[in-house]
Amino acid sequence: MRASRYNVWVEEDGADYLYNGMSGALLRLGAGERGVVEGYLGGERGTGVSAALLESLARGRMLVSDDTDEVALLAKRYELSRNDTSRLALTIVTSLGCNFDCPYCFEDKHPSILGPEVEAACLQLLRDQLPKINHFNVCWYGGEPLVGKRPLLSLSKAFIALCDEAEVMYTSDIITNGYLLDEHTCRELRECRVASAQVTLDGPPDVHNRMRPLAGGGPSFDRILENLRHAVDYLQIALRVNVDSENYGRIEELLEILAANGLAGKLFVYLGQLVAVDDGVAAPSTLYRSPCFTNKEFADAQTEFTRLAMGFGFAGPSVPGPIGAPCTAVRSNELLVGSDGELYKCWESVGNPNHVIGNIRDYRNTNGRLRRWLAYDPFTNEECRSCVALPVCMGGCAHHGMDVLQYENRCDTFRHNYAERIGLMARTVAHGGEPVPVALSTGPRMDTR
Repeated sequence: MRASRYNVWVEEDGADYLYNGMSGALLRLGAGERGVVEGYLGGERGTGVSAALLESLARGRMLVSDDTDEVALLAKRYELSRNDTSRLALTIVTSLGCNFDCPYCFEDKHPSILGPEVEAACLQLLRDQLPKINHFNVCWYGGEPLVGKRPLLSLSKAFIALCDEAEVMYTSDIITNGYLLDEHTCRELRECRVASAQVTLDGPPDVHNRMRPLAGGGPSFDRILENLRHAVDYLQIALRVNVDSENYGRIEELLEILAANGLAGKLFVYLGQLVAVDDGVAAPSTLYRSPCFTNKEFADAQTEFTRLAMGFGFAGPSVPGPIGAPCTAVRSNELLVGSDGELYKCWESVGNPNHVIGNIRDYRNTNGRLRRWLAYDPFTNEECRSCVALPVCMGGCAHHGMDVLQYENRCDTFRHNYAERIGLMARTVAHGGEPVPVALSTGPRMDTR
């Protein structure tokens, strides 16, 4: 038996903890047990390790057999997840139009509403898949998806009816800027089984209104904050704060405002990394010149922010759990449907004709661009193979991984801040909390919402 290559030791408040990325488990050891365990893992078999401790180490994948090839096991997990046909997932752009004019948006937006012909094609795809699947998930996306609320609601009702009849689980969520998230809309979304929403505030009012103004000009902060007060009663809200080195210093002011409005403990707040993207289309991000964080700088900011947000009741410590293929872009049974019916694989491709892989009306007939995504393999990358974060990252963002200018932003921040995040979780456990592995990516994707 030997130690897993994905073990991480941390010491907090005089106690030793061992985390393993393959399982996501965090084990607290008793006084003096670290030396005993390290001795055993180093080949000293007469060290007096108890049977109960050995069982815990094996169950947590901290202890593996000598011939275990953990990288090969991860590669198998990746392929099984990538090729899983029991679950269908669609990201649907109900409108590529938007009521905001964010200077860092990576989409070349134009007014559009998903029409009846595209709706019918989406329903036909689901009918074709229903005999093969046990779970169907939809993410409502844009532009701003609530600009296209009519097709969102009508498709939701049709999806629910088909899935219920076939006894297939149906789940959905929405990524919205929050401006149109009035209470009536929240009620409609909940009735259509939209369980969660990502909403964005980029700082206190003056900062947010500069970074996320209404189309044509005008502030958006106050309306979003007003909507959040009732939205938390209907939806699970993840509040994203997109940051670069200019607005990061104002984040505490935002947390103070949220707390003063009674939202502590009612929503989760996390950071998103802004990056300047030029994908060959006329998107605002091509001209975004604000100083962006490097991936390492963002990881440091993320650690600092988590401690700050915990103090206000808007976050908790988390260690990521193990995953398979990390996103829609590299999973074979997931697609992104544009408002005109065009198909993509990556969220960051929306509105870019150079990344279209086909059309929902004939979804089986895709072009050669699809192979680029489904051939992406982090296990051919020696840097990924040797990284302690591989089990929880699995190569990260393929879109950035295939772009020489964004290559470093492909990684989940766990690569850089794993010791601090595990230590923060261990400290919580030491003070009576429970470790809760969370497979929530707060990594490099720059979001327009």
